[in-house]
Amino acid sequence: MRKQIPWLAPCAALALSACASWQPTPAKPPLDTSKACAQWRWIGIRSRSAAECPAVAGWSVKPLFDSSRQTISDEQPQALERPASGLLSTAAVIDELERFCVYEIADRSRDLGDLPFPPAASRELVRFDQDCAALSIAADPPLPATVWRPASALFLVEVGKPEAPLEIENQRGVRLAFLDTQPTGVGVPAVSGYSQHGFTLTHIARHLVCSPATSTRCAAQITTRLALPLTSFDARRRSRTGIDRARGGHVGMQSDLAEAISSEVEAWLGDRSRAGAPQHLVLNISLAWDPRLFGGLGEAEVAELRAGTQAIYRALQYAASLDVLVLAAAGNQKDCPGVPADGPMLPAGWERNAPPESCGAARAPLVYAVGGLDSKGNPLWNARNGGMPPRGTYAEHAVVPTADDDRPTAMYTGSSVATAVASSIAAVVWDTLPALSAPEVMELLDTGTSRNVLPRRADFWFGAGGARAAAPAVHRLSLCDALEQACSRPGATSCPLRSPCGAWPPEPVVLAGIPPDPLAGGTCQPWLYPQPEDPPCPTCIKEPPR
Repeated sequence: MRKQIPWLAPCAALALSACASWQPTPAKPPLDTSKACAQWRWIGIRSRSAAECPAVAGWSVKPLFDSSRQTISDEQPQALERPASGLLSTAAVIDELERFCVYEIADRSRDLGDLPFPPAASRELVRFDQDCAALSIAADPPLPATVWRPASALFLVEVGKPEAPLEIENQRGVRLAFLDTQPTGVGVPAVSGYSQHGFTLTHIARHLVCSPATSTRCAAQITTRLALPLTSFDARRRSRTGIDRARGGHVGMQSDLAEAISSEVEAWLGDRSRAGAPQHLVLNISLAWDPRLFGGLGEAEVAELRAGTQAIYRALQYAASLDVLVLAAAGNQKDCPGVPADGPMLPAGWERNAPPESCGAARAPLVYAVGGLDSKGNPLWNARNGGMPPRGTYAEHAVVPTADDDRPTAMYTGSSVATAVASSIAAVVWDTLPALSAPEVMELLDTGTSRNVLPRRADFWFGAGGARAAAPAVHRLSLCDALEQACSRPGATSCPLRSPCGAWPPEPVVLAGIPPDPLAGGTCQPWLYPQPEDPPCPTCIKEPPR
């Protein structure tokens, strides 16, 4: 049996900001990531942003973020100087983004043992880690109309969709982007990609931000950005890994997610100067990884993060510096013997304790986590212990009609759905109160009213670390309730509600014909994956050859 090349102990990284300092080498993750991390693709971090990515014989190399400066121009000088919610300004974050390089073995017939190793060949690389994979999965099996139509109607009531269609006047003042399995495009997709995950989330959004759902009159411009382009993944060989950017895939790499965040921000910035273009951006990230696998919660500073994790973190910093609102799935449980399925997953967990720069902490979260609730306001059966953030939405048996009213989306239960609902609510509120900042939008959603405050406390929240009694109450978000609050605030340019909200939440209903929930959540696999993960895609992942 050929000996596996071990996970490389990363070098200490020198950040370029004023907060820079040398860091000790972090400990090796407790779980084996050899199946999830590619031997043929690595992410390097240069010591300087001005230098080109070092060339190494046998490797192809390119910048990971190759367009991060293109749309920051003289028309947006304030973006270069004023950080909106993070510690670093946009200019400082751009300098950090330009340090990342992606290396791939150029000859697909060769493997890692045949080539010079980049850190040994170039002293310019101060950190070098494998790029690691993300796993997407299939949804519940198709259901007859007698089952999915009642489930769809109940779902829309539970998330607070008003009975009367909204009167949308400030059309598409917000860009609502889903970074997921669906190929990149503008508008709600008519055809699903290889996976139905991203397709389903966009149609859930369509039913909440457009009025009526079949109309083009929408409070947000819905877009998709492909973050999972791989149809199959082999950790050892690039030649056995399939990529389909036209239809999307089930699998992505950390570099794919980082690049998707940056590219979507760039696309929005490039379009923002056009008359009538959305002035605000909401990013929906219904993906999660366990920090025990690739790190991200235990490090004392950003420079200690693995290269792929750090790339995602820096991309989120870039978005936050431009007042982009990012919502992420808190995560679902996994069935791993000996590995506790507790606490938030990443990137949502960074709302609680993102690693700061060495000279201080951020003033607002880079990302806002969303948890899934059942009809009684309790965490879903597949929620993680200790994984409930200060906000959640109904996210059980979620299914809605597609553009073809007789054809449903897939049905999902999990924090992916909750995040899509919360992102949609935030987009409509932001369209109603366009003068708010991203943190102010979330403050409004998190304030709530007496009818959506639950009798339970959040397990994690921004600024956590004090006594348990200081934990905020969990708020169950409702579209109608959030709009009532928004319409009562100064600065509301119009109110899309035709009448006051009715009684909410509704009485719990037991749906007939819904498949029973499994006894255990998820599968024990070392991948970053969308939420939920039940059942896993059976044909996406290949074991490394022995």
